[in-house]
Amino acid sequence: MADTSSTVLRLVFGTENGKTASMEFNNPKATVTQAEVQALMNLIITKNVVNTKNGVLTTIADGGIVTRSFTDLVP
Repeated sequence: MADTSSTVLRLVFGTENGKTASMEFNNPKATVTQAEVQALMNLIITKNVVNTKNGVLTTIADGGIVTRSFTDLVP
């Protein structure tokens, strides 16, 4: 059995239809700061580079580092 873990930067945005949309980036740098995450999210919103099924991204809803672990139980 092997244990593995992964880390992602998860960004959650509000959309023009009142829903949320999220995106994840694998292996963020260990030193990423709140200011960097907010700046990235604001840039994505300002440049209007993403359109979702719920419309364009309009607000920052949440953002952070997610660490997942997996324990292989079946070889």
